[in-house]
Amino acid sequence: MPRVTVIIPNYNGKRLLSICLDSLRTQEFQDFSVLVVDNGSTDNSVCFLREFYPEVKVIELEKNYGFSYAVNRGIEVSTSEYVALLNNDMEVTPGWLKEMIIALDEHPEASACNPKVLRYNERNRINVLGIRYNSNSEVEIIGAGKEDNGQYQGIKQIFGVNAGASLYRREIFKDIGLFDEIFFASFEDVDLSFRAQLAGYKAIFVPTAVSYHMIGATIKRRRYIQTYLNNRNSLLCFLKNMPYELMLRNLWSVLSYRLSMFLKRTFLNFYKVRTYYFLAGVTAAITRIPYVIKARKEVQKKRRVSIEYIASIMDRDFIE
Repeated sequence: MPRVTVIIPNYNGKRLLSICLDSLRTQEFQDFSVLVVDNGSTDNSVCFLREFYPEVKVIELEKNYGFSYAVNRGIEVSTSEYVALLNNDMEVTPGWLKEMIIALDEHPEASACNPKVLRYNERNRINVLGIRYNSNSEVEIIGAGKEDNGQYQGIKQIFGVNAGASLYRREIFKDIGLFDEIFFASFEDVDLSFRAQLAGYKAIFVPTAVSYHMIGATIKRRRYIQTYLNNRNSLLCFLKNMPYELMLRNLWSVLSYRLSMFLKRTFLNFYKVRTYYFLAGVTAAITRIPYVIKARKEVQKKRRVSIEYIASIMDRDFIE
């Protein structure tokens, strides 16, 4: 049994898979298997994989169920100690997996780690180092857009990991559950990170593990749908996970942030198509309140840390 299963969700990504899979063939750490979960692709992705990458196992789904559903099916059939999630528009360096394995072995308190993800076409510019969650419910991508001058040295604790190229301990899924499939393809990693923190699991950033992201390669044709999902899911994530005490403590800042977003979209940019998708996302979140109420009961039951601890890890890029 391999120590790691690398799970790659794919939807019509045939043009991307060679770069991703060829980079996996160069890994210094070799005790892993690769599993591609195909979301009903119509571009012959599956035939391409079977012909040119016979070492890759494939799960074929009949239609596009989204990121959460796809990776969950992969996690369910895997049996390895670690699970790595990798977007099909990623290229990883030879030390990517090795450095993350070393980091989690040396930091047993951490359940997941985020590599240094740089832009594929601007290799000196950062894409994501991790997830920052603010007390006003805003989610930020650590390091996004900054030039990489080697300024991020050493392993650091973060709020959560981006699911694009990160490594997880299997135990976290057994304890707090899989990715929430209601999110489809946005904020599912933020939601899992929040649930993990509530349950007492930490996350770390590993700067020596490096990957490159072809930003927008998988969503260019669906950018308005992404606006819908981002706004719907950011509200669902907040309402589902934020403890009531912190909701009340930060009520004014949350309302101010949400109101400013609403006013910007509806008055300053009311003529743009994206405004419709923004408002549709907000409306969709409100209609899912019954689900949120039920889900947050289960989430809050598993909370093992104090309210003050959760408050202390918000509004910060790096916790240590």
